[in-house]
Amino acid sequence: MQLRGQELFSHHQDRVQQLLDQIASRQKIVDDQPQEETPFASLMTEGIGRVNAHQLDSQDLVEQLLSGGDVNQAEVFTSVQKADMSFRLLVQIRNKLMQAYEELNSIRV
Repeated sequence: MQLRGQELFSHHQDRVQQLLDQIASRQKIVDDQPQEETPFASLMTEGIGRVNAHQLDSQDLVEQLLSGGDVNQAEVFTSVQKADMSFRLLVQIRNKLMQAYEELNSIRV
């Protein structure tokens, strides 16, 4: 049980880092053009920050549980599930955005 939680968290942490790296590489292309930050961009940045915070909170609670800290198992489970759900939502949002981007690119003018 304890090892599974650690593996799950590690997997999610790696995936979040991959997504952040993808976003950063795409952001470099956009940064070459001077423009103001749009409300959509700030909303996405804030959302990614929240997902990251959920992941970090979950990792902290799992580490406390594994080290024998005074942590409720239900609280740890809830935190891991919350982090997992928020990450899945982020991935789905990214997938929909990529799908919309590809559709726009395929439109012939």
